[in-house]
Amino acid sequence: MNRIKDLRIEKHKTQKDIANFLNITEQALSYYERGLREPKLKTWQALANYFNVPVSYLQGIGVSKYEMCEYLLDEFYSEEKIKNPIDSEDTEKIFHDELDRYLDNKTEDEIFDYIEKNDGYYPSKIGQYPYIDNLIKKDFLKNIALLNNYEYLSTIDKSDFYDDVFRLKILNKIENDRYKSQKDSKSKILFGIDMEKLVHTLFSKVFELDFKEYSKQELIKKIDNIIELLNKVKEKVSQYQDNEK
Repeated sequence: MNRIKDLRIEKHKTQKDIANFLNITEQALSYYERGLREPKLKTWQALANYFNVPVSYLQGIGVSKYEMCEYLLDEFYSEEKIKNPIDSEDTEKIFHDELDRYLDNKTEDEIFDYIEKNDGYYPSKIGQYPYIDNLIKKDFLKNIALLNNYEYLSTIDKSDFYDDVFRLKILNKIENDRYKSQKDSKSKILFGIDMEKLVHTLFSKVFELDFKEYSKQELIKKIDNIIELLNKVKEKVSQYQDNEK
C-alpha cells in the first residue's frame, strides 16, 4: 500500500488540499490513497515533491518511519547485551542505553513521574505502559535523524528487522547521525571524554540499583561494573594528558 494518506495526515493536510494541489477531484485522490487507482508517473513525482520524500517511499517501498520507530522501540526495551560498534571492542552495552539519549529531559521527567505514580518499576517490554511508549515514540520521531531519512527507509526490507547484523548497523547509523548533527555545535568533550554520554551512562546504571532487589552477589557485580567503567574513563583521561605533555 502506498503512503499518500499517511504523509497527508502527517502534514495535517485534507484530501481537498492535496486534490486542489494536483488539480484532481477528491474522489480521485481517495482512489489513489486506497490503491484503487494508480497515479501517473508525473503525479507520483508531484506528490513526492510536495511531501519532500522519494517516489519509492511514497509508493510504499521499504519501511515507514513509524514501522522503523516501532522497531527501535522494541530494541529499546531489549535486555540482550550486544557488542557496541561505537566504543572499544571489549565494551558491551544495553541497546536502550544508547537510544535513551534521544529522549528530551521533559520526557524523562514525565516518564519518572508516571512510574512513581504506578508500581515504581521501569517498563521491561512494549505495551506494559502505552503512555510511556507514546512519549518515547514522539521523541524518537523528532530526535533520531534516521526516522526522517526517507531515502534510507525505502531501502530497508522488513525481514532485516530479525537480523543481528542489521541491528548493529542501525545502532551505528543513528549514533553517527547524532555526532554528525552535533559536529558544528559545542559538544561537552573534556580530555577526549563525551561528558554527556558518561553522565547519562552512569545515571542509567545507578538508577537501576534503586528499582530492583538484588542478591549480595548481584549488587556487588553491578557496583563492580560501575567501578570498571570509571576506571576505563580515568585511564583514557590519563592517556590524553600524557599525550598533551
